[in-house]
Amino acid sequence: MEDIIRSIIDIDRDAEQKLEDAEKEKLRIINEAKLRSEQIVSEAVEEAKSGLAKLEEEKKRSTDERLAELEEQKNRSIEELKQSFKKNADVWCDEIFAAVISR
Repeated sequence: MEDIIRSIIDIDRDAEQKLEDAEKEKLRIINEAKLRSEQIVSEAVEEAKSGLAKLEEEKKRSTDERLAELEEQKNRSIEELKQSFKKNADVWCDEIFAAVISR
């Protein structure tokens, strides 16, 4: 009879140990899943930041190119106006003078 009781106690002890081991394994898996989840979120955030930085750089480059084009157009227009003035200044002055005198 004593052997049966001892056997039952051993079985109970083994069951408790297995339950304790299972609980530890469950906590380990949960912690591992939390860490992996945090890693995934962190990686996603870094990827988003990287993508945003690339978009900002591309937009800046595009804007700088457009500003350079506009600056070049402005400079060409100014040069054309200067050349036109240089070429026609005397004629325009004479026409203005004649218009003022004839009144």
